[in-house]
Amino acid sequence: MSRTAFFVFFIALILGITYVMQSSDNPPQTSINQSPKEYIELVEQKKAARIATEKALKAGKQRTDDALEASTEKTQR
Repeated sequence: MSRTAFFVFFIALILGITYVMQSSDNPPQTSINQSPKEYIELVEQKKAARIATEKALKAGKQRTDDALEASTEKTQR
């Protein structure tokens, strides 16, 4: 009887976790059957996207700083 209850609980737990993962708004990008090569490629893609975002933010900040400096020079003249 104890084994049966354990297996019923275990199956219900697995089904519950699967349901939550499938129905979530932001599901995990990795899957259980993903190969190490695919995982490494995913990590590299995320890193490249993060670096591109950081560069864009730095470039935007630099342009903002330059525009602010130019407008300050114009008002001081």
